Parts: sequence; structure tokens; C-alpha cells
Amino acid sequence: MKYLVTFLIISLGLFNTEKQPTEKKYTLTITINNVKDSSGSVGVALFDESSEFPDGEIFNGAEKSLKSGGSIEIIIEDVPAGDYAIAAMHDSNDSAEIDMNSEGMPTEGFGFSNNAMGDMGPPSFDQAAFTVDGDKELEVNLIYLLGRYGSSK
Repeated sequence: MKYLVTFLIISLGLFNTEKQPTEKKYTLTITINNVKDSSGSVGVALFDESSEFPDGEIFNGAEKSLKSGGSIEIIIEDVPAGDYAIAAMHDSNDSAEIDMNSEGMPTEGFGFSNNAMGDMGPPSFDQAAFTVDGDKELEVNLIYLLGRYGSSK
């Protein structure tokens, strides 16, 4: 009897043909505007937690070398449904971090989803948050605190 019960349990597991639902994933197409020149690259960091935004561990991201200034399109694929925020930056010298002047002001272009701005610092996750529930197109406008053609040092 013990073997019969074991056999039935194993058989039910093996012959269970009901497929488990797979998590639907989407594509984000992000247009970065106001890139001042063709130096370096533009990076986009996608955050899924408010505690990490905008300086912590990113959920996903992409980087693209520049061929010209103006606008650039970056695509992030396989994004599950949920709430996210984006931080973008023009890394004009490819240092992999935003450069700051002696007063702690960014010398490279940066921007956030919803074109959110914080008071004396970056915006909160909630200010920059958007919901992914299908493929989505977003625009982020970079700003340069030292002016569009200001010094980068």
C-alpha cells in the first residue's frame, strides 16, 4: 500500500500537464533628449525600489555610445510589470560616474523619468515613478546645471 501511494503521488506530479503561467515582460523605449554633444555615452538606470533610487543598485540598465548630440534612443527589454523610475546621464568622459565640480554640482547632463526634479538634490522615487503594464515609450530631458554648453570641469 505504501508503494501504491508513493506511485500515485509521483504519477500525479509527472502527468500534471497544466502549464504554469509565465511572467509577461515588456520593452521600454527611452528617448533621451538635449544631449549636448557627441562625447562619451549616455547611460540609463532602471530602478524598481524606492530605497535604491537614484544611487543604489539598479534593476536593469543600458548604455549607448554617442555619434551626435541631440536625442538618442535606448531600449531596455524583458521588463516585468511593476513600478519603476529612471535616472539617465550623459557620461561625456566615459568615467562611469557623474562628475562633480568643487561645490558638489554635477558637471555632466542628467535627467529622470517624468522629467522629475528634486529640491536641492535628486527627485524621490515617487516623483519619477511610472508603471509598466505593457510596452512603453518614455522621454527624459537631460539638463546641464552649468548650462547647455557650460564647462565640464
